[in-house]
Amino acid sequence: MICCIDMEHPSALRGPRRRSEHLDYCDRIRRKLEGTSRVACIVRPYQAVTKAWLESAAVQALVLGGNATDWGEYSRAELQELQEIIREATLPILGLCGGLQLIGMAHDTLVEPMRPLRTEEADPEEGYAAGFFKEWGFTPVSVIEPDPLFEGLDAPVFLEAHYCELRQVPRGFRLLASTNACRIQAIRRIGKPVYGTQFHPEAYIVGADDVGGWLLDLVYPHGYGAYQPAGRTLLRNFFRLAGVRG
Repeated sequence: MICCIDMEHPSALRGPRRRSEHLDYCDRIRRKLEGTSRVACIVRPYQAVTKAWLESAAVQALVLGGNATDWGEYSRAELQELQEIIREATLPILGLCGGLQLIGMAHDTLVEPMRPLRTEEADPEEGYAAGFFKEWGFTPVSVIEPDPLFEGLDAPVFLEAHYCELRQVPRGFRLLASTNACRIQAIRRIGKPVYGTQFHPEAYIVGADDVGGWLLDLVYPHGYGAYQPAGRTLLRNFFRLAGVRG
């Protein structure tokens, strides 16, 4: 079994509409992870993920989901055990967007906004981190160090939806990919199957069932009309590297 850790803070889920959107978002990720790994996936809130539970549930790999809530809203205590799990890395780990940032934080790396918007720049989403520059939408990502995670991906395009970034590559990690706006797009821990991506590979589009959902609707409120399959390939590569088997 795979565990997808829901990293969203409860403060972001107030109101029935937002809770419903979030449940749909989590279910879409669950189905995509099951489709790319060919094993069952459970979505579990970050507060309920412990070492004891992971062992009892026979989890084969962890996927750290993204979050819209600023990290300052989380208490140090509620993230402590999860950060220990990340540092010990007894399981393969893939961090997605905020999940990459949490991996960095667990290894004493700063997460900060990329930069303020310039006067001439429009804000693509004023309801989220207004006034800060955001990477927003499907974006080409440059692979700068060959790695099996990017096997079969010569010029990949992934969905970006963030305004914060890691300020440096964590100690003991390698930088794998960058964009013009954000240098740290993908990292790998040396000697362990621990990866993080600032982009959202789970937001791939290969058919009509993949269109829509909270994240894509947020980034493309008027819809998106093309296929973007690179994320599916990357997820399949990760699960192969992780040795996940049904």
